[in-house]
Amino acid sequence: MRTGRRLAVVLGLLVVTAGVVYVTPSVRECPSPPALDTLSAALAGWTGADGVPDGVLPVDASETATMRRTYRNGRRVAWVSVALFTRQDEPDRRASVNRIYPEKDVSMLERVALPPIAAVVVSGPGRRFVVAHWHQIGGRMYASESRFRLALMRDILFARRGNSLLVRIAVPVGPEGVPAALTTAAELTRALEGALAGRVGC
Repeated sequence: MRTGRRLAVVLGLLVVTAGVVYVTPSVRECPSPPALDTLSAALAGWTGADGVPDGVLPVDASETATMRRTYRNGRRVAWVSVALFTRQDEPDRRASVNRIYPEKDVSMLERVALPPIAAVVVSGPGRRFVVAHWHQIGGRMYASESRFRLALMRDILFARRGNSLLVRIAVPVGPEGVPAALTTAAELTRALEGALAGRVGC
């Protein structure tokens, strides 16, 4: 008798689980991805031209859309990448934590403070530069990788969306040192916040 009850309970749970899976809507593809390539080439006194060295800001094969530009303001230079990732419920379409900054020909990575975003100093043979970066879901920025992953999982489970942006700014470290490079990165962060407003939804 007990065996029959247990079997009935197990079968009931299987039926309920199958029903939940059947009625749960699939994660939606981004119906109208933001036109990142139409972002203005002029940002708060900076002028941009298409192209960024892959050795500075690596390309992620999972990107759905991207904008990669070299910006100049007088003698200052910065490389900017804005990439859209969609349907990240599928593991092979998620933004890779290993493609935010280069790993080849790098001798040292040093994390530095640049609230409200994350930043590292990348050092290698004959080069040194700062990479400032953040993930963005809707209008919210995430400097913490763990908080971003948690927010993305929540979006996938409850809103049935899996879209986010990865924004990166690379600035070479010149004679003025790391503080000057961080100041430039912060300046471009504020400019990009305004430029991306209204373009981060799907």
